[in-house]
Amino acid sequence: MRRRVHAVLILAAVLPACRTGAPKPPPGPAAPPDLLADYVGQLRVLRYQGDEKTIEVAPGSRLGGQCDVAVSVRAVTFERGAARFSLVSVGLPRVSNREPRCERILPGMQLVVSGFPAAPEVGEVTARVDALLQTPDAYLDSMGIAFDREAGEAPAEVASREVDASAAERSLARAVTVWPQVLLSVEAWHHDASGRVRQQSEVEIEAVVGTDGRLHEPRVKTGLSDAHEASLRRVLPMWRFEPARRGDEPVGARVGLRPLLRIY
Repeated sequence: MRRRVHAVLILAAVLPACRTGAPKPPPGPAAPPDLLADYVGQLRVLRYQGDEKTIEVAPGSRLGGQCDVAVSVRAVTFERGAARFSLVSVGLPRVSNREPRCERILPGMQLVVSGFPAAPEVGEVTARVDALLQTPDAYLDSMGIAFDREAGEAPAEVASREVDASAAERSLARAVTVWPQVLLSVEAWHHDASGRVRQQSEVEIEAVVGTDGRLHEPRVKTGLSDAHEASLRRVLPMWRFEPARRGDEPVGARVGLRPLLRIY
């Protein structure tokens, strides 16, 4: 009898220890760490309130404002049901000579899109984000201009009327019936951290407008500092064109452009 009681006491002492050593239940669902990683480094157009330091967008809210700004996505986090974007302003987009109206230029801003569940579907997040941070093609579409050309390589055959054009480029130029037309341009911005430089000037560049409606092989002909040239080149991938045509066939064309560079 004493042996049985002793065994029961030992078992009772062991059971609590077993319970404390048992594996804990898994935590609640968490957002995938790479949910928004693809946005980092992308060039987008921030709609409506590009002159605000922080833009917070809850479900169902509609933003007012006429300040659209070209931005680069510096960093993204997702926590507590909110996607938080750290953005760097890179320029001012123009479509058909329509210029957004901004009260001020900011070096950067924060965009917070809230109201998501802890573990949302990717499409649920990107649908709302992409309405506020638009690709150049989507921005054109929102302005009523359809652009559905896939990005491609620089064209092998190029037409040119520039003074230094080759014989082959001049020959093709004589067959061109329509030359490239700008659909979307972006005025480049450079932030002078010292606050001593404030200026705006035209910059001369030469580039090839491909059959994909994008700029290839840009060459800056105006003398600029490395930092200023980097700010100019940063926005050139956002430009969109209706390409040159030879009859109904799109062809590459080398053209001269004079985009604006604003130092603020």
